[in-house]
Amino acid sequence: MAGSWLTRFLLCMAAGLIPLGVNAEPYKSFLEGVEASYIQDGDTPSIEIRMFGIDTPEKAQLCESRSGSCYPCGQRATRVLSGFLVGEATYHFTGDSTYGRPVATIFIGNKDINLEMVRSGYAVVYERYLPADMRETYLEVQQEAKNGRRGIWQGKFVTPEKWRRGERLECEE
Repeated sequence: MAGSWLTRFLLCMAAGLIPLGVNAEPYKSFLEGVEASYIQDGDTPSIEIRMFGIDTPEKAQLCESRSGSCYPCGQRATRVLSGFLVGEATYHFTGDSTYGRPVATIFIGNKDINLEMVRSGYAVVYERYLPADMRETYLEVQQEAKNGRRGIWQGKFVTPEKWRRGERLECEE
């Protein structure tokens, strides 16, 4: 999507990602490099949102189950997120941008979807980015997922951050 950050701000507002009538200035820093990832039609642009405070397996990433076989954990994480995104979403933007995408916590009603991804075991906590009040809750929920061997915690996995840098499990090679 060509144009200024203000154009992107107005398109995000039209798409329902930013509430009507808010001050545009706080959004300037993270919308400057944002581009539409998909244009459904003339008045419906879509932008990619990076979920705040978490990291999930990449779509092509494989993890190892307890039995030692590889499974497509990245695809499973995608399906888990799709299952959570039922209903009207609210986005709480942080004001930061990574990889050209605005960063937000997503809510469906009062449910923190970012936290639910951690609870499902298909996201790891990005501790360094979370404020102290969120960090404690997110880490407790991550520990519950680990203890319950949910999602990627059921076996072996490479953290998504290391996987993006080229590190792989033996079963992926």
